[in-house]
Amino acid sequence: MSSEHVILANSIKKVHQQLRRDVNQTPEAIESIWNAHVSNIDTLNNYAQSMRQLAEHHWAEKSHGQTRLTWCYETIKNYFHGDEISGLQRKCARDQRKQIKTDICSNCQIKIQQRIDKPRVLDVGSCYNAFSSFNDLETIAIDIAPADESVHRIDILRGPQPPLISIHSFDTIIFSLVLDYLPTCHQRLSACRIAHELLTCLGLLLIVEPDSSLRGNREKSWRQALEQIGFGLVSYVKVMNLHCMAFRKLITLPIMTENDLEQISQLFNIPQDTIIDDDDESLNIEQKPIVIDQELFNELPFSFD
Repeated sequence: MSSEHVILANSIKKVHQQLRRDVNQTPEAIESIWNAHVSNIDTLNNYAQSMRQLAEHHWAEKSHGQTRLTWCYETIKNYFHGDEISGLQRKCARDQRKQIKTDICSNCQIKIQQRIDKPRVLDVGSCYNAFSSFNDLETIAIDIAPADESVHRIDILRGPQPPLISIHSFDTIIFSLVLDYLPTCHQRLSACRIAHELLTCLGLLLIVEPDSSLRGNREKSWRQALEQIGFGLVSYVKVMNLHCMAFRKLITLPIMTENDLEQISQLFNIPQDTIIDDDDESLNIEQKPIVIDQELFNELPFSFD
């Protein structure tokens, strides 16, 4: 690992550690802490430039085969132009012939039948609008810390922000290295529920998260949480240092109480919510020795375990 890589990764880790430390010290003040974080433009701009340097000049050089970008792109294309959407097209046509009532809105029925040639994509936490290179996607990139003028400075947690970010207006939403950034499980749940609002009927939610020696059984719990708030798993793959999950928006939503949402939010919990840094007392727990290649985990600035 180069010295520049280490410096960039450490600068990003410090931002995450400080944010989580603040939240752990005063969890009741999460909203004001997050608002202050989003308003700290200088820190966020430095973060964005470091992240862009890592992504473009370090991760790209070390990637072999499928990357987070290629996985997202191929999953979108396969979903809308492959067997997945073809199956949905046949189902919609069959339901119409049999006069079966469907919850798919008329606009989405028309889009599916006419084929979605250029899916409308919302890239959340985009940083530098990496998906703009794919001309067969209509991409809108947002981030609280843009590193490129084509990225809109928007916080997804503030919900729909018409006319750019409107309910039921995106075929795909991408959370690539985003949910781990959010310092609480409640915020992760909120982001996914907002994504459900913004997606069209049967739209696609892509989640890419870093591998970690502390990640435990996160894929199982996150899948359970997402299924409870109206998503169905389409595919899951493991690529170098990353876990990639694709979910379809389900039309019929379950009725949920505040208590239900509180329980569901805990399924989005991650070890880093309580483990802040090497000096934190919460690290004084017994851990089983695991043989790992630490070089792999250091590739990702989120994995400060």
